[in-house]
Amino acid sequence: MKKIILIFLIAISNFWIWKIFTQSPFLAIVLILLSIFLILRLKVLSLILLVFLSAFLLKNSFDTNLLYVSPLEKDKLENRHEYYAQSLGRIYKNRISIYLHKTVSPYVSRYEKNLAYNLDPNLYFFASHPRERLGIDEFVKFPLIALPFFLIGLGVLFSGKYNFLLIYAIASVFVSGFLFPGYRLGPVLMFPFMTVTLYLGLSRLLQKFL
Repeated sequence: MKKIILIFLIAISNFWIWKIFTQSPFLAIVLILLSIFLILRLKVLSLILLVFLSAFLLKNSFDTNLLYVSPLEKDKLENRHEYYAQSLGRIYKNRISIYLHKTVSPYVSRYEKNLAYNLDPNLYFFASHPRERLGIDEFVKFPLIALPFFLIGLGVLFSGKYNFLLIYAIASVFVSGFLFPGYRLGPVLMFPFMTVTLYLGLSRLLQKFL
């Protein structure tokens, strides 16, 4: 019961959950429940909610830019290929290299940008400052005072006792890479991970000093 109370308080004591709640109360409740399930290590229930949320988000906020290459980008790829081909010769003129460069790399590059965006700590504690994006509603998701607890929580997380949480983190980051980075509520699949990490940091301090 103490775990549930503490994780619930952490889940509702941030700016992010209230912004989500104003847009979708159901989504906010599901995210809080998922945070509780993760900290209680209810793996089956956590997996069910993760799959449900992933399917919902991919359907409603899939990043269609991942599948589009503009004429300007195509021109850049052609010029870059010519430059590489002159330097590397046959190594870069074979069919596999040409296919990877022109067909695969544009989409992989965009996906990597989405990953970098979701993994940026500034997104969660500083509203992406100093890399704010034009036309995107950037907002602080967690108060700055929570940052030390988050860092301590990361240390606890990587201690080797929370493999399932790490698996959830990897899965949520992977799925979030396919979502539109300008989604008005942010990378919501990361909310349970952030909340649980804060819980681990705060609970470790409470155990040490109380």
